[in-house]
Amino acid sequence: MRSVDRHVSLVEELDGFESPLDELDRRIEAELSMLDNELISHRPERVVELARIACLPWSVGGKVKPDTEGGVTKAEILALLAQALSMGEGDGSAVDEQPNSLYQAAHEWAESVGRLIELAQTRELIEVRSRPVDSLDFLAFSARSNSIWIRSSSYPDMVRTTYESLFGKQEVRTALTKHLGFDAVDAIEVLTRLHELQVDAMNERWEAGFRALHDEYETSNRGQIPTDEETRNRLRALHNRGWQPTADLVAIPAAEVATSLGQDVARVEAVLSRFAVDTAHASARDILDAFIGGDNSLRTNPVIATDRGTFMLVHDALVLPAIRENLEQELKALPEWEQYQKWRGTLLEDLGKAVLESMLPGASTYASFDYFVPVNEKEAEGDPVGYTKKVEGDILVVLDDVAIIVEAKAVAITPESRAGQTRRLRRDLTGIISKASEQASRLQKRIEGDGGVRLHQTGWLDLSHIREIHTVALSLEDLSGVATATSDLVAAGLLEAERIPWVVSIHDLQLIARLVDRPAEFLLYLRRRRDPEVSLAYAAPDELDLFLYFYEAGLYVAPDPEVMAAELPYITAPSAKDVRRRKQQGRSIIASRTDPLDAWHYSELDPERPRTEKPTLTGSPMIAFVDELRTRGAFGWLSTGATLLSASTKSQADMARIPGKLLASPDPNGRERTQAVPIGTRLSNAWLLVWITKPAHHTLTDIAELASNYLRAKKYQLKFSRGAAFIFDQETKELVEVVYDGTIPAPDPEMDRAIAGLFPPDKVSPPRPSERKPATRRKNKKRRRR
Repeated sequence: MRSVDRHVSLVEELDGFESPLDELDRRIEAELSMLDNELISHRPERVVELARIACLPWSVGGKVKPDTEGGVTKAEILALLAQALSMGEGDGSAVDEQPNSLYQAAHEWAESVGRLIELAQTRELIEVRSRPVDSLDFLAFSARSNSIWIRSSSYPDMVRTTYESLFGKQEVRTALTKHLGFDAVDAIEVLTRLHELQVDAMNERWEAGFRALHDEYETSNRGQIPTDEETRNRLRALHNRGWQPTADLVAIPAAEVATSLGQDVARVEAVLSRFAVDTAHASARDILDAFIGGDNSLRTNPVIATDRGTFMLVHDALVLPAIRENLEQELKALPEWEQYQKWRGTLLEDLGKAVLESMLPGASTYASFDYFVPVNEKEAEGDPVGYTKKVEGDILVVLDDVAIIVEAKAVAITPESRAGQTRRLRRDLTGIISKASEQASRLQKRIEGDGGVRLHQTGWLDLSHIREIHTVALSLEDLSGVATATSDLVAAGLLEAERIPWVVSIHDLQLIARLVDRPAEFLLYLRRRRDPEVSLAYAAPDELDLFLYFYEAGLYVAPDPEVMAAELPYITAPSAKDVRRRKQQGRSIIASRTDPLDAWHYSELDPERPRTEKPTLTGSPMIAFVDELRTRGAFGWLSTGATLLSASTKSQADMARIPGKLLASPDPNGRERTQAVPIGTRLSNAWLLVWITKPAHHTLTDIAELASNYLRAKKYQLKFSRGAAFIFDQETKELVEVVYDGTIPAPDPEMDRAIAGLFPPDKVSPPRPSERKPATRRKNKKRRRR
C-alpha cells in the first residue's frame, strides 16, 4: 500500500508540470546517472551478490531478514543494470574496505531502483491513458504488472514434477539432447545445483565470520583482553567476506557444478551458456524500459555469466519458468514439436482427470471422448441420433445430478502477451480461455437441450438427470491476474456473461484438491467462483487468495433483492434495507492470504519443520451432517451437501437444530412432524430442504413415500427444480433415509390438485441475507406442514 500512496503522490506532483513525460524522463535519467556513478567501479558479479543480500530474504543465527518491498524485482533490475553500468576490473578488498559500507550502499541502490520502477511505471500509465481505449487495457496492465512483480504463483516442487513429466517423453529428451547437448532434467539439475552452491558459499562465509568472532570473544576472556591489530584486520576481512563479498567469491565455475552433480562438464557448460542472459548492446535505459514494459531478459535466461567463465543466479524462482519457455522455443523449430504439443495436451488432461477424481469419489469420468453435435439448424431441430458433426471433449465428470465439463488448454502465453501487447494478448487468451469456454458450452448445450450426448462408438449417454452443470477452462499456464478478472474477460468479449467457466491452472487445481476436505466444499466453491458477480465484488491477484477467502468468509455476493422477489414465489417484495445494501455493495480487494498455506505446504515437504495445520472451511455448523450424507451415498448427496454449506453460519446452526427440535416434540396424534426450508438466491439455484420424523408405528417405506410426495408437491408449488428430504427416526433419533427429487416442474393438473392443501408460497418465511453468506431463515414454530 505504501507504493500505491507514493504513486498517487507522484501523479499529483506531476500535474504541475507542462510536460509530465519530459519531467519523468529527466528524473529517470538522473536516477540512472546516480546509479552509474555508484556501480561503475565494481565488477558486475559483485553488484549482483550485493543486490541478493540487500533485496532477498535470508536468515542467519535464527534471525530472519524480511523481503524488502518488491525485493525480487529490485534484485533483478540491479543485476541487469550491473551488466551495463559496472566496469570495474578489481575484485575489491575485504581487508581494506570499511565494514558494512557496501552492504549499506546496496540497500541505497535498491531504494534507487524502487524509485526508478515508480517513475517508469508512472510514465507507462500516462502513455497508456493518451492512447485510444482498448477493452483489454486492464488485462494488459495486469499482465505487465505480473511480469514485473510476480515470478510464480505455484510451488516449485509442484511445477518441477509437472515439467519433468512434460519434457520426460523419450523422443523429446532425445531431440533436446541432440540439438542442445542436454535435456530439461539436465537443465533443472544444473540450475538448481548452481543456486545451491551459491547459497552454500554464502552460508560458509557467514559462518566463518561468526565462528571467528565467537572464538576471539572467548580467547579475549569475553572481551576483557584487548584484541591486537592483526586479529582485528582478520576479523574485519571475514566479516566483509560475508556481508560485502568480493567478486572472486560469488560466482561458480562450471567445473564445480559438474563435479558436484557427477556430470560431464561440457553438458553443464551447455546448460549454463544456453540460459545465460545477454545484455551486451543494451543501455541502462533500454534495460529499464524493457523490464517495465514486461520484457525481463532474466525470465528466459536467468543465469549471469562473468568474463571469467563463472556463473550465478540472481535467485532460483525463475529457473523452472525459464526452462519451459526456453526449451519450448527450441522445440518449435524441430520436427518433434507436433509430437510434444500433443503430449502436452494429453498430460494436462490426465492431470486434470486425476485431480477431479480425487475430489469427487464415485464419479463417472469420460476423457478424450468424441461426440456428435448438429452440423446446422435443421439437424438441431431433429433427433440427436441424426447429428453428423463429430467433435472432441476433454473431460466430463458426472456425479449424480452434477456434471463438470473441463476443456484443457496446454498452450503457452507468448512473451508479447506477458509484455501486455493487447493484440497478441487477445489472441493468446482467445486460444486458451475463449476456445475452452466455447467447447465446454457446446457440450453443455447438448446436455441441457437433448438430455444427453451421443458418443462416438459407445452410443447414447443418458444425462437427463443432470440438474447442475459447471464448465472449467483448465490451463497449464499460470494466468494470475487474468484468470481472476472474469468481469474484464467478459467486457473484452473473451467470455459470454451467461456461460462463464472457471479459469484455473493445473497447479492451483491440484493444490485446491489437497486443501478440500469434502467434495461438497469444492462444488460450493465452483458455484461461488463461477457467479458472474464475484469478480465485480472481489479483486484478487491469485486464484488461491480467492479460494482461501472462500474458506474464511464464503466469497459471497449479496443477491439482488429485486431479482429474488421476481423469481422466488415466497418473497413478495424486496425490503428497503436489502435494496440499499445491494446498491452500497462495493468491490473488495482481497489481500494475500497464502502465508498459512505456505507454512502448511512446506511443513508437508520437510518433516523437520514445525507441523502446521492446513487452512480449512470455517463457519459451517452443518459439516457433520454433510459428511453423513456423503457416507450414506444417497443420490444427490454432493449437490445437497453443497447447498447446506451455502447457507450463512446462523442459518446452518438453525438447520442443525431442526432434527432435535422436531424429535423432542412428537405429534400427540402419532403423525410425522416436518419442517421445510427454501434456500436460494434465484429460481435457477433454489432448493427445498425438508426435515421429517418417522413415528414408531410407521414403516420407513410409508414415511419415505410421504416425504417424496410432499417434496415433489411443495417443489411444484414453489417452481423449484431440486429438493431433498431428511427422515429421522423418532425412537433412535438417527437419520434413516434421504429422499432426493429433481423433477423439473411442468404444468400438471394432478399436481395442481395435490398442492391445494399446502400453505401458499407467500406464507413461507423468507431467508434473510447476511453480509457475506446466504440467507438466514427464521425459525418455523408452526407444527403444521407448510
